[in-house]
Amino acid sequence: MASSPNPIDIANVKQLAESGSPGLADVLGAYLEQPDPAPETPPREGALTFPAFLRLLSIAQGMRTPEERRERSTDAWKRLLAQPDPAPPPRLDLADLLVRLYEGGTDAGRGAVCDVARSAPLVFGVWGGLKRIYKLAEARLDAQVFGALAARFDGEVAAGGRREVSRGTLIYMRRRAWRFLRELGRSTPELYPQFVVEVLRQYTPDTRFGALWVANHVWAHRSRKYDGRSFHGGVPPNDMLKHRAFDDAWKRSPDPLMLLLSTCEADPPAKFAIQGLRKDFPEALRNVTPAWLARLAHRPLASAHEFLVETLLGSPELHQSKLRSLGLHDAVLALLGSPSAKARAFAIEYGRAHAADLDPERLDALLASPHKETRAFAAAALGGRSPRALGYVFLGRLLERGETEAFAAKALSESFDRAELPEGFLIDMLYGESAQKRWAAAYLKGKYRPGELGAGFWVRVLDDPRHEDDDEATEHALEMLGKYPVAAIGTPWLLGALTRKSIGHEVAGWLKKADALPDLTDEGVERLKGLVFSADTRAVALEVLGNPKIVAPRQLTLPWLLALARRADPALNGFARRYLLAHMKPQDFDAGQGAGGASAANVRGDREAGTARLFTLALGEKEPEPMRAFAQTYLRCHHPTLGPEQSEAKELELKPSLKRAAFTAERIWPALFDKREDVRRFAALITRAELRAWGYQTRVYELAHSDAKEVRNIAFDALRKAGDPSADPALALTPEELDPAQVFALTESLKKSARELGLSLILKHYARLGGPERLGWLMQSADREVRLFAVRLLWEKHRPRDLPPGWRPRAARGEAEPKAPIEDAGRFADVEALRSFLRYVVSGIPAGRSPEPGDDAVPRRRLSASEAKRCVIEIVRDLAVEDAAFAQLVAPVIAEFTGSIAKGEWQACLAALMRLRRAHPGIHLEGLDGDGERRSPPSAGAGGA
Repeated sequence: MASSPNPIDIANVKQLAESGSPGLADVLGAYLEQPDPAPETPPREGALTFPAFLRLLSIAQGMRTPEERRERSTDAWKRLLAQPDPAPPPRLDLADLLVRLYEGGTDAGRGAVCDVARSAPLVFGVWGGLKRIYKLAEARLDAQVFGALAARFDGEVAAGGRREVSRGTLIYMRRRAWRFLRELGRSTPELYPQFVVEVLRQYTPDTRFGALWVANHVWAHRSRKYDGRSFHGGVPPNDMLKHRAFDDAWKRSPDPLMLLLSTCEADPPAKFAIQGLRKDFPEALRNVTPAWLARLAHRPLASAHEFLVETLLGSPELHQSKLRSLGLHDAVLALLGSPSAKARAFAIEYGRAHAADLDPERLDALLASPHKETRAFAAAALGGRSPRALGYVFLGRLLERGETEAFAAKALSESFDRAELPEGFLIDMLYGESAQKRWAAAYLKGKYRPGELGAGFWVRVLDDPRHEDDDEATEHALEMLGKYPVAAIGTPWLLGALTRKSIGHEVAGWLKKADALPDLTDEGVERLKGLVFSADTRAVALEVLGNPKIVAPRQLTLPWLLALARRADPALNGFARRYLLAHMKPQDFDAGQGAGGASAANVRGDREAGTARLFTLALGEKEPEPMRAFAQTYLRCHHPTLGPEQSEAKELELKPSLKRAAFTAERIWPALFDKREDVRRFAALITRAELRAWGYQTRVYELAHSDAKEVRNIAFDALRKAGDPSADPALALTPEELDPAQVFALTESLKKSARELGLSLILKHYARLGGPERLGWLMQSADREVRLFAVRLLWEKHRPRDLPPGWRPRAARGEAEPKAPIEDAGRFADVEALRSFLRYVVSGIPAGRSPEPGDDAVPRRRLSASEAKRCVIEIVRDLAVEDAAFAQLVAPVIAEFTGSIAKGEWQACLAALMRLRRAHPGIHLEGLDGDGERRSPPSAGAGGA
């Protein structure tokens, strides 16, 4: 077997048995309640485990004949005991252990066996030992052990329930016990009462007497109301002697019945003894000693008590006036708690006449009696006592009793001055039972003016450890304490109470409403700082710390606030940010100054140092995000023009404390290119407000190429709104400030949005920025949209017009001024001049510039010159397909390049001409003959070599 994991093993039980310990039965019961220890290794296949053995016994009990049941059970036992692995449970050794204990013959051993017989679970091991001991007790005529075992067998069958020992076996054992008693009554009648008494005195008050076998045979055997398995009719209600077995055997001596009456635990055996004594031994009853009668009074048996009362009433020598001298005074008073109404009435009558000096403590105990008349007697007796003699402590206990509540309340209020009831007693009553609580609340309200007790009393009530288990008293004390100003309660206690679960929430409410805490020391502030790190006390601690009427900013200290601002917890850094915004000036952030700021003579130096530190916190590479967020918010809110617009500044009613000179380009401009988004956003906001003040408006082109959208948007807004009257003058450029080279460079940006911005600026301000020489440069772009834009621009801005320079359309009716003149960006002399320019551009295109990387981030190859020309031809073709006039212009130029020796070039031109013919069949296109064949170019080198 593996070592037992149980707290008690068989070795402990054996050790107690060998030492003769009186606690053997209790330890044995605890041992048997534990599961059997598991085997060290899994059982081999086919082995009989103990659960399987129990199932075999259960099957055997289901056999029809006794022979079959016996044979199956015997085989199962032999198989279990014969196998070495797994071995039987160690509890089977208890059988031999109990037998050895019994055969030892010692008083301790016999007492332990009787205790085991009364209470041990009837499982295998214990059962084997008890059955063998029972047989030995029969053989040795051991009445004590026989009685304990016979009563257990009889009561176990009557109780029913499941157990390892079968019901059939127990029925056999109780039938055997009666059979033994019956044979003893026949053969040795003088021993029969002795053995029967030992059985009857073992039955307990919860025994089902109607289902017993041995006991019912004792007092109703001759009624013949039984069959082979049970009795019928139950315990005789009146005469228990009429049909008792072996009637003559009981008449030999009163001693067995006297012993039964004085030692039995249940009422039916006591009734049987009383009736036997009255019938057979009346003289013995008249000669009983007062000591024997006194023992009856302390037995919890109604029949014994009624017998005692009848005995006392039937003897002149036992008159009530003589009971005190006979030593029966206390015995009769014990009947006040009797289950018999007759006995209680006698005791009450005696107490009223002869027990006026009954101890108050005993009367108090009687007030807890389940019997109404007993409680009324005790209450009446106490009501006649002097309240001062009883004492306020005892009267306080009487408040718990319904019969004495009114008396005790009146006595405490009227018989004692206020000064005579100490504070401790009042607190005890507040934590007492409901009636005590009611009295205490009414007493304090009636005897003390509002506020007279002082906050200290209720503080001591709440400091009593009993408040944790008494919600009603705690709520009452909190209600009363809440009527005092917070300053009167004491800040140290309030801070300590915040951490107590039962009252912390209520105390937190008081502190949140407080306007001042005069006794809050620096130590208390530090304690509050510690409370912010507990989820239960954080809210109130932050609220108190954030109230400048209670805690001055200098007490919080800047390092602690900055440490909170660095935390990721939004509750902590949110508090620190709001507090620093609302209560700290820029100079307070100087590392050489405390939270209280600097002297007036040194404000400027401190302000500059504090401002520098704020920018370090807002932009520093090693600063955590919560800290950067705070510093950025602070700088935003204290910017002279941006600050009033910030939501935080509006909420906290902040006035900007910094000048624009603090927001220098040296601090802000590098942050626009920072890898951290929050830093870029902050820098972008400041840049929008300070760009022109820095004189950096000409550097916005650098921002247009940024990967960050918020940075690019600065350039876009500054350039796109150039010349717009509604534009922000602090940000937008004037048309004169536009740099043509920088604008055209935008069209080559890797950012599509930048290219689009460049094109829109060129289109909007072409007269200033553009010219035919720049169009050729645009046509060489790697972006098809840029090339298309260049060709469109060439046509729209430079095509020949018959209108005189400066001509503008006439104003429509209702318009005050004429429309703006058509933009004149430089005209070509005639159509042939425009064609010559286009021919020059196409023929002179160099190798194409590399386009931006594709989606796979792999750069594309550089375009060859022929491919770049083909791209321009396709762009010219697409525009000519849309515009017939433009098609009329460019067709001859395209036709010239069909004679190119470059295969791809002439093929692209020929395909373009065919597209134009299909698109515009109704117009004449120079360069195409009637059948659509290509013509030789005017010069052999028109397309280039």
